Amino acid sequence: MKRGLQLLTLAPLIGCTDLLIKALGIGLAGLLLIPLCALLLAPLRARLSGNGLVLAAPLIGATLASCAELALQLFSAELANALALFLPLLALPCLAQALDDDTNIKRAAQTGLLFALTALAMGVLREVLGHGSLFAHADWLLGPAATGWHWTASLPLLTHSAGGFILLGLLFALLCHSTKTTPDERRQAL
Repeated sequence: MKRGLQLLTLAPLIGCTDLLIKALGIGLAGLLLIPLCALLLAPLRARLSGNGLVLAAPLIGATLASCAELALQLFSAELANALALFLPLLALPCLAQALDDDTNIKRAAQTGLLFALTALAMGVLREVLGHGSLFAHADWLLGPAATGWHWTASLPLLTHSAGGFILLGLLFALLCHSTKTTPDERRQAL
C-alpha cells in the first residue's frame, strides 16, 4: 500500500485520541472494522472493476462504521457521543484497501492492529502530557466507581488537533529512526 494511503487511514486518530478512553474506543472499532471490510471486499474484487470497487469500499466502510456506532451506543452512550464525528472516518481505511491491489485478510488484520496500537499510543501520550491525567472519563466504560488520576503538570497543546499532528509526526520520526531507513529510501516508498 502506498504511504499516502496509509497516512489517510490515520485521519480518525487526530481528533479523537485526546483521551485514552476515546483512543481505546476508536482503536477497537478500527481493529474490528478494517479486517471485516477486507473480508467483505474479497469476493467483490473478482466481480467489480477498479471504479466499482472504489465506490463499493466506502459504502461498505460507512455501513460497518454505522453498525459500530449503533453497537457503541448500546454499550456506552457517552463514548458513542464522544466518537460520533470520528467513527464515519473509519471508511477511509476501507477505501485504502480497495485502492491497494495487494490487500488480503492477513494484511488487513495487521493494518487494523497497527491502527489500534497507534490509537492507544497517541491516546496515552496525549492524555498524560496534555491533560495531566490517565483514564479520565473511565466511567464511560467502567461505571461511576472509575475516576481519573490527575497530575498538576500538563501541555494543553497536545489535547488539540494540532497537538495530535505534532505527536503523530514525532511517532513517525521515532519509527523511521528505529527502522534506520535513509531519506532516499523513504522518498522512494512514497
